[in-house]
Amino acid sequence: MKTISTILLVAILLLAGCDNASDLLVNDPGNNSQLSFSKMFEYELIPLPNKSPLWQDSVFTMSKVIDGSVGGRIIMDKYYISADGDSIIIGVDLRIPAGAFEGHKTITVVLDDEYAVFHFYPHMEFNDTLHLFQSFEGLNLEGYPTGTLDFVYIAYDGTLELIKKNGLQVIVPQEILRVMNAQLLHFSRYGWIKKPVSSFPVYPDINHY
Repeated sequence: MKTISTILLVAILLLAGCDNASDLLVNDPGNNSQLSFSKMFEYELIPLPNKSPLWQDSVFTMSKVIDGSVGGRIIMDKYYISADGDSIIIGVDLRIPAGAFEGHKTITVVLDDEYAVFHFYPHMEFNDTLHLFQSFEGLNLEGYPTGTLDFVYIAYDGTLELIKKNGLQVIVPQEILRVMNAQLLHFSRYGWIKKPVSSFPVYPDINHY
């Protein structure tokens, strides 16, 4: 009887672990070495679904005056209706640590009109790392093989830079893209791309469902 009880207890613990396991996998920071480097290669920007006629003039932007000595947080929680009638949900959570820059600056985040890309202003480098959590829901993710989606810095000359982050989440059935704790050292343009599998190694922080 004691043996049966032990087996049942183990089974319950295993099931509980499966039920509570998040599909948001975050890597051990000790194994998350700096991945930042630049490279030119063929890639595709991930397109945003076309807006419905009523949303054609919509612009998604957020600005806030931040005291660099104090730091702050900028949150964007927006949506629009696509031409197919679907809701496209846009999430941004930018965390600015104290001492990241000097003085007061108006920090602006703008979603690109065509692609899953954000423009950050003003263009500058930071004394300390900014942390970005970003998500999309409602994007068509069919046709993107495992390991081909990434969130990167995209220079205006076409050069890409891999950036350090805690993890990526790609859930195809729910049309969800997420990046967790992308570490920004400077402002410019960051966003989602499709890359050839052979261009970069497939890092374990890329999760595809």
